[in-house]
Parts: sequence; C-alpha cells; structure tokens
Amino acid sequence: MGNMNIKRFIQYGFIAAFLCLFVINFRQIINWGRVLYGVAYPLILGCIFAYVLNILMVRLEKFYFPKARNKFFMNSRRPVCMILSLTILVLIVIFVLYLVIPEVIDCFVIISKDVPVVFQNVVQFLIDKSDELPALQKQLQELNLDWGNLINKVYSSFMSGTKGFLTSATTLVGSFFGMVTNVVIGLIFSLYVLACKEDVGNKLNRMMKAFLKKHVYEKVCYVLSVIDECFSSFIVGQATEAVILGTLCALGMSLLGLPYAGPIGALVGLTALIPVFGAYIGAVLGVFMIVTVDPKQALVFLIYLVILQQIEGNLIYPKVVGSSIGLPGIWVLAAIMVGSGLGGVVGMLLGVPVAASCYKLLRDATKKKEVQNEMQPDQIHPL
Repeated sequence: MGNMNIKRFIQYGFIAAFLCLFVINFRQIINWGRVLYGVAYPLILGCIFAYVLNILMVRLEKFYFPKARNKFFMNSRRPVCMILSLTILVLIVIFVLYLVIPEVIDCFVIISKDVPVVFQNVVQFLIDKSDELPALQKQLQELNLDWGNLINKVYSSFMSGTKGFLTSATTLVGSFFGMVTNVVIGLIFSLYVLACKEDVGNKLNRMMKAFLKKHVYEKVCYVLSVIDECFSSFIVGQATEAVILGTLCALGMSLLGLPYAGPIGALVGLTALIPVFGAYIGAVLGVFMIVTVDPKQALVFLIYLVILQQIEGNLIYPKVVGSSIGLPGIWVLAAIMVGSGLGGVVGMLLGVPVAASCYKLLRDATKKKEVQNEMQPDQIHPL
C-alpha cells in the first residue's frame, strides 16, 4: 500500500508540474503550435481531401466491376475510382465557376459604366422635382452647388476607390499562389493516402492495440466509428441538399422569367454547402447580378429565395441532413447557431456533425447506463 501511494504521489506530482509548465509557457506553446500548424497545413488539408474523396471513391468502387476476378480489373479498381472521384469534384467546381465568374465580371463592367449616369439622372430628377417642392428648391438654391463638379468628384472618387481596390488585390496575388500551392500539395498527399488507406489503417490499428488497454481500445474504436459515420453521412446529406436547393432555385427563376437562372442556381447550390445560411450568401451575389438588368426582378428573386430558403430550412434540410445523421431538426439548427458563434463559417460546417456525434454517443451511453441500472420501461425518458 505504501509503494502504491508513493507511485500515485509521483504521478500526481508529474501532472501538476506539467500543468504548471504549460501555464507558465502558454504563449510560447501557442506560438509553437501555430508554427507546427503552418508547416503541417498542407498535410492536414490533404487528409481532409482524402476523407471527402474516399466517400465518393467507395461508392464508385461498388460499380467498377465489383464481381470481377480478373487481375486487371481488381488491380485497376482503386486507381481508376480514385482518379474518377477527383475528376468529378474538379469538374463540378470548374463548371460552377465557368457559369458564375463571367456573369459577375459583366455585372461589374455594367455597373462601372452606369454609376455616373445613374447618379446624374438622380440629381436631375431631384432638380426637376424641386420645382414642385418649394422647400427643396429653396434648400438647393441656398446650397448653391455646382452639380457638374460634384458629379465629376463623385465619379473620380469611385474610380480612385476602384484603383485602390485593384492595388490591394494585387498584393493578395502572393497569398493566392500560396493557397494554390497548399491545395496542390494537399491533393497529391490525399491521393497517396487513398492509394494505401488500408495499410495506413492497419498500422494505426496495430499501434492502438499495442499501446492501449483492451477496454480503452474498444472505446476509442467505437468513438471513431461514430464520428466517421456522422461526418460521412453529413457530407453526403449536405451535398444532396445543395443539389436540391440549387436545382429548385434555377427552376423557380426560369418559371418566373428571371435572368441568370443557371449561374445563380449553381452559385446558390455551391454556397448551400454551408448549412442553412449558406444560400443567403449566394443570394447577395444573385441580387447584385440581377439588379444590373432590372431592380424589380432583383426584388422578386430575393422574395422567392427567402420563401425557398424557409421551405428548405424547415422541411428539406432537417429531412435530408437531419435524418441522415440521426439528429433531430431542432438540434441541427442549434448546432449551426452555436457553431457559427464559436467558429464562423468553419464552425457552421463542423457544428452539425460534431453535435450529431456527441448526441449519438450520449444516447448510446444513456441506454447502456439504463440497462446497467435495470430501469423499468416506464422510467425511461427519450432524449
């Protein structure tokens, strides 16, 4: 007993010393963590890419001669499905950008040409109406403004602001190329991970078995399986919901006779990958595109999308995503709100699968505890 107490005292002493060192060197540790994160960022990105691509690759492998015993088909199944999954995702992104970017550029060109004319028309309108409104006419006369000079100054300010924006944009070129480099490295690393995922999984499994006790190993495997199930179901459900919303948006705009139905539908579908509120991000750019054609149609589009988003948020999303991950609709909305408050867009993306994982683990733990306590059926209350 004495030796056991000494060992525990030593263990607690090491833990206390470690915590003290951690608190004392907290800032330095955070800085080291940031440096390590920056170095490992492409690899982390590659693991994320590999996880997403694996969801599609596994489904493609089920259709690529699944019963074939020919060595060629068996050996080529993994590389062919891996390249197909990457190609599909890249083509989707290119297709959406091809639809959206040219239209956005045209809108900027139109607005840059029309802003001075529109401002001049507004000023002329006020001057014409001032004859009907003596008070306004008196105020305009007292101001004694040189409207031509004012218009030129406003236009010059707008153009100088545009030049400043372009100048700032050029400073981001280096960051952009750095981001592209990280993405390329991440994609290459993800392909290596997918090519040997079984070997990597087996080695990690052997390491956990070797260093963890049996009951700890089983719990870790169970938790990881729940997290994997929730995240994969969430990604599939979110992608399905984005396709549904984008298609409904494009079809509704076509029926209403609104311009840019295809590009805006694709844009809304792409931004809908952000849970619930993502479609509104696409709506801002959609309104910007339509207002260059007809402001009244932009208002119609905004009203239509708000109605569609309400239907999607209350009916489609809880059914498609909520049911796929086993999370009630009210908890889906709560997870998004909390996630957005903690981590912005990234928090919104991770909030739902993390909440679903915690919900399922807590539900299973509650059921297990109820069985252990031999509770009666009328004493069991669902979460």
